[in-house]
Amino acid sequence: MSINDFETDYESSMIKARVLRGTPELFFSGKTFGPFKDGDEIEIPRWLARELTKNRTVKILDEKPLEIPDLAKIHWRESIPESRELPPLDHDFYNKLRELLYELSKKKDQDPSQKALFEKALSQSKDIINCRLHKIVYLATNPSITDTTIRKMAVDERRLYNDLSPIINEWKNKILNLEDEE
Repeated sequence: MSINDFETDYESSMIKARVLRGTPELFFSGKTFGPFKDGDEIEIPRWLARELTKNRTVKILDEKPLEIPDLAKIHWRESIPESRELPPLDHDFYNKLRELLYELSKKKDQDPSQKALFEKALSQSKDIINCRLHKIVYLATNPSITDTTIRKMAVDERRLYNDLSPIINEWKNKILNLEDEE
């Protein structure tokens, strides 16, 4: 499964929303949604909810986007020197991170005074990713990783860990296996 597959799964996942403005049936990709009445609480794909939010047709419920203070807190937690601990992240952290960076990028394009905010968020994002990558590679070399540790990883990170671990173990076994030399 590639990163694009994760993104497609995320965008296709169902999300709760409240209808602010009733609509007739909607047809997308061979699927029918609705009709929706004012006040209805519905479950629709994330991509559709996002589109309907733009014209104030629905309000997304129970979904907190990643915001600058959240990013700063995660950055601080991840960049503690010499910590090999993998602090837990929301399973959809990287999707929310991409959304935050996309929104900040749009704002900086519309208002140049927002450029510094975008640059800081991008820098913190890179630091978080680098710190977590180092920890995941370290964990992939450790044969005694626990399910608890794996549950702390975002979905994208689990995939990376599952891909790296056998490659690293195969490489180590090849190096340490002396039987083939006799």
